[in-house]
Amino acid sequence: MKIQTSTVRKAIVAAFVAATTLFGGASIAAEQTLKVVTFAPPDKNHSSMVMYRRYIKRVNKAGKGLVKLDHIGGPSVVPLRDQMNATSKGISDMVMTFTIHKSIVPEIGTVGLSEISPAEERRNGFIDLLDEAHKKIGIKVLGRTATDVGFHIFSKKPIRKIADLKKVKIRSHAGYDPFMKALGASPIHMKISEIYPGLERGVVQAAPFPFSVSSLGLHEVICCAMAESFWSAHTTFNYINRGKWDKLPKAARKVLMDEQLEMERYMGPRIQELRKIERAKLEKAGVKFISLPADEAKRWKGIANNSSWAVLKKRIAPEQYAKIRKLITR
Repeated sequence: MKIQTSTVRKAIVAAFVAATTLFGGASIAAEQTLKVVTFAPPDKNHSSMVMYRRYIKRVNKAGKGLVKLDHIGGPSVVPLRDQMNATSKGISDMVMTFTIHKSIVPEIGTVGLSEISPAEERRNGFIDLLDEAHKKIGIKVLGRTATDVGFHIFSKKPIRKIADLKKVKIRSHAGYDPFMKALGASPIHMKISEIYPGLERGVVQAAPFPFSVSSLGLHEVICCAMAESFWSAHTTFNYINRGKWDKLPKAARKVLMDEQLEMERYMGPRIQELRKIERAKLEKAGVKFISLPADEAKRWKGIANNSSWAVLKKRIAPEQYAKIRKLITR
């Protein structure tokens, strides 16, 4: 039997109307898969990696049918120094990393100096300021992936006072250098993967690092850690390619941002739990935590913050610098 073209057309229209009615009149979009890279390998237990793995899991559950995050790996997939550029160019869609790109976006160098909570940073416009600063490289700032973590000095010999760090060969990079030099230490640049062998062979006697060092095995090659931290706000953030973000359906963007905000509410208490677990693990392995005298403990954080602000003042426009410092300093 011959079927009339008009009959076929009517059948297609009827099917379309039925489908759009079934789904509330909305067009059906395919699930968006976003390629994600991170500063550390997927299995590392840095506080920000613990938070971010949870974020990915929650996004994939809440966004089923809308958006899916595919964590393709860490530095072995895209070298650390190339990750932000890869995301800027759309080679990867999202990146979770620290302030490695501050030479291009100097404002991001201030995040470790913040004295306020992630919620306060959103309310007072600090996150919006960072987001605006990243537009020039085609990146949208979603928000923090850790807070109240801090950096500690892990060493082969006890550090009982600030003067004990003078002339000590210490692992460093461009971000640490001003602080290490202000302490009178001798900074030596090393990749994260070089810290363990560097300490083991005596190339360096100490290394600053976020609290989660047992995953690097550092407890095997150190004796001690400074109890006092510096830059406690931490520096890891969640970023997405701005073009990709703009093209995502509103519902998908809502899932990503809702889960970002949930992560920021969750991370504070959870990270403190992780710190307690990590400290107990390190102490069980024989690592001794040594506190500075009370007067030096306060000076310790002052040296760390002031050395960073001094560098940032030279890199950020005066008005912008003053605005940021006012926003994040209590």
